Parts: sequence; C-alpha cells; structure tokens
Amino acid sequence: MSKHRKYFLIILIFFVFYCFFLSWSFLFQNVDDAYISYRYGKNLMEGKGLVYNQGEYVEGYTNFLWTVITSPFTQIKDIDVSIFSSSLGLMFSILNILLLAAIAKQFNGGTHIYYKYLILLPPLFMAIDDSIAFWAIGGMEFPVYTLFILGIVYNYFKLNEKSSHLYYLIIFLMLCTLTRPEGNMIVVITLIHMFLFRKSILKFKKVFLGIIIWYAIFCTVYYGFKFLYYGQLIPNTFYAKGVTDLQMNIVLGTKYLAMCIGTRIYIFIFILFIPFKKAFGEFKLSYLLSFVFIYIVYLVMVGGDWMIANRFFVPILPMLYILSVVGFINVISKIGIYYNDIVKSQKFAKISSAVLAILLFVSTLSLLEYKQLIIKDNNARYELQWSMFGKWLKLNADPNTVIAVGPAGKIPYYSELYTIDMWGLNNDYIAKTESKRLQAGHKKFDIEYVLSLNPEFIIGYAGFTDEDIAPRYEKFNAPEDKYKCDDVVFRLKPEFRKK
Repeated sequence: MSKHRKYFLIILIFFVFYCFFLSWSFLFQNVDDAYISYRYGKNLMEGKGLVYNQGEYVEGYTNFLWTVITSPFTQIKDIDVSIFSSSLGLMFSILNILLLAAIAKQFNGGTHIYYKYLILLPPLFMAIDDSIAFWAIGGMEFPVYTLFILGIVYNYFKLNEKSSHLYYLIIFLMLCTLTRPEGNMIVVITLIHMFLFRKSILKFKKVFLGIIIWYAIFCTVYYGFKFLYYGQLIPNTFYAKGVTDLQMNIVLGTKYLAMCIGTRIYIFIFILFIPFKKAFGEFKLSYLLSFVFIYIVYLVMVGGDWMIANRFFVPILPMLYILSVVGFINVISKIGIYYNDIVKSQKFAKISSAVLAILLFVSTLSLLEYKQLIIKDNNARYELQWSMFGKWLKLNADPNTVIAVGPAGKIPYYSELYTIDMWGLNNDYIAKTESKRLQAGHKKFDIEYVLSLNPEFIIGYAGFTDEDIAPRYEKFNAPEDKYKCDDVVFRLKPEFRKK
C-alpha cells in the first residue's frame, strides 16, 4: 500500500470513529429538524402525499431529494429511520473526503515539488472538523448536498478532458437543485464563470448551451410539479424564516459568519495570502474564490441559521480548506525562498500543519456542536424526550387529536397526529405573518391564531409566555417517567376536550 493510501486510510478510520463518538454522545439519534422531512416521507409512503398534514399542500421542507431518499426507511419496523439516515450520511461524507482529495490534487501543478504533500491537508481538515462529523450523522441532507457540490467542482475542472464530464456536471447541477434551493444559485455562478473563462473551455458554445437547455428542461419539470402540487414555486420555509427581512438578516448572518470563521481563523487566515491578482486569472482558483464568496454573501443575506452548529457552512468548508492550503503553501514557499533553505521550510511546514490540525480538532470540538449542542444545551436529552412524548401521544391520544408544537419534527413524526407548526415552517398562515423577533428561523409566530384552532396539546414555547396561554389550558406531562417531555406541555382541561 502506498504512503498516500495509508494516509487516507488513517483519516477515514479516524473519521468513522469520530462520527460514532458524536452519534453515541447524541444518543444515536438525529436532530429534530430531520424528522420534518421524515414526516413528509412517511406520509408519501403511506399514500397521503408529500405533505406534513394530510390534505394540506404546504412545502415545509427545503430538501426534496433527501426527503424522497429517506422516505422508504420510515416504513421499516423496529429500526428507527435515524439509523439508516446516519449510515447514509456517514457513507456520503466518506465519499466527500475522497472527492475533496481528488479536487485538491488538481492544484499540485503550481506547487514546488517539496511542498506537494501539503495539498493532502484539506481532506485531513475536513475529517477532523466537528461540524463535518456532526452533520455526517445528524440526519439531514448536508452530506449528500456537499457530495453534489464537490461533484460539480470536480467535473467542471475536468470539463476539457472527456465529454462524459459535461454530462456528469449537468447531472450534479440538477441533483444539487433537487437537494436544496441554493442549487439554482450554484448553476448561475457556474454559468457566469464559464462565460468569463470561455476561452479556457473547449467547444464552449456547445457546452454552455447544453447546460442551459438541459437545466431549463429540468426546471420546467421540477418547478412545474411544485407549482401544480403546492400552488407556489417558493417553499413555505422561505416565508417562515423571513428571508426578505434584509436588515434583520444581515445582523444575524454576520454573527453566524463570525462564529464559523472565528473558530477556524488560524486556518482561514491563509486565504489572505493567495496572490489574488493571479488567482482571479486562473480558471480553477477563480471558480473556488467566486463560489465561496458568493455563497457566504448569500448565507449572510438570508440570516444564517438559529443553530450554532454551522450546518449551512458545511457544504463550502471543503472549498475553504482548499483555498486555505493554497495560501499556506504560498507562505511556506516564500519562507523557503527567503531563507534559501528548503529543508528548514519543509520542517516548518510539517510542524505548522500538525499545529493547525490540532487547533482545528480541539477548537471545533470544544466550541461548536459537541460542546454547545451535546454538553452545554443537552439537546440529546431534550430530543430523546420529544421522541418519547411523541410515542406517548401515539399510544394514548385519540387519532383525531390536534397538537401545536414548537419542536416540529420528532413529536409530530412519532405521534402521527394533525400538527400546527407554531414557527410556521409547515403552516402557510403563520409563514405569511410579519417577523416578530430577531432569531434566525424563528422570527414568526402567532399564539392567538394557534389558540383559535383549539389544539388539545401545546408543546414548547414559540414566542409566547405562560401568561399568553388561555385559561382553558393547564400544564401537563406524561404520567410515566420514560415518556415525560422535558419541554413545556399545555393541555386543554378535561371539560374543554372533545368528547
């Protein structure tokens, strides 16, 4: 076995164990948001349609392809869907590490022979990044979405080598859009870059028009289906999250960006050492730089995410690591030239690489998902009890019971009851109301509207306090300890319940 293969084998083994550790720490479950997609998938498999509540055609998800992929696993008895989705996420993440290595190798050309091994750093950084590992087993679409983005980058860089790379590029562009709406933005970025570097692309007109025509046909079919099925092209989540609240979003998005960059600043700082004037004239480097810059601006403009867990940055972290290493190699090369001592600069490079890797592992593990979600916030306990309370409702509540929830994933998924999503992701009325507070993804709520629907259970606070709850409700919890919900639960008093 070659030295490089041993290197990657060690990385992959470490990554698998790291993911297993995080999954164990999270009690081998997925995050609550993943179960929103699973509920859609379960209803689809049971013939109720791709809906959250039967008969209500609201697109409360932003991951169509992942919802469809995981839907069959919701029908397997005795094995929770989280086991399958975590396994898929881990598998896709392993492929991502390998694909990132293949992309990184394409930047060896301008590297001094003594520093070529440094281009192996991006997959190492990816494997020890807490955000990458956590979302590999988090149950959401980010591993497969990252795979499609890396597939786009790889095939775009290989466009002149074989005609098959054009077909793969078109397929990955479509898959990216099927997985998340940002795929449309990625298509635009790619087409604009392609046009600007048209002299670098063989048979440019054929390639450019081919992508436009095939993608236009795809969009006609995909968005035509969405319009006919849901009555609108834009997901309900776009309205619920207040994407148009620009000033509010810039504040939230800047904070979100600072958290991601801040915990990795010792690596990302090297991006500043890329010779930008030369880089923007190069086909590959200019694409990566344009891609990550536009994507980051987009994330800031939409307000980032309510979680501290960097999930929206996960798809572009691999490219940021490539750019960082390109800058790092440039620094090391200049040091070698300045001191005219390759041996010393190589030694410095190896020590620096080890220090950067250790810092990345320690800081992301101690500041991000593991520290914040698992240790500090104890989300694993909360989410486990949401699952258990949902199961209690399934066993004890009438099938016609109406519930209102803040946590809109696990409780609705396991209870299978008609659910009012109080944050509006799956509720068309709340999603179209005005934003009421400064928190990404949780800006909109309307307790008066919720109370007017007279749900028997109200679970979790959603922009209201105890004083806002009508007198006909009382606090409640499951009588059995194992089913008790750690979140607040209100229930209609017996005299107000439907007989």
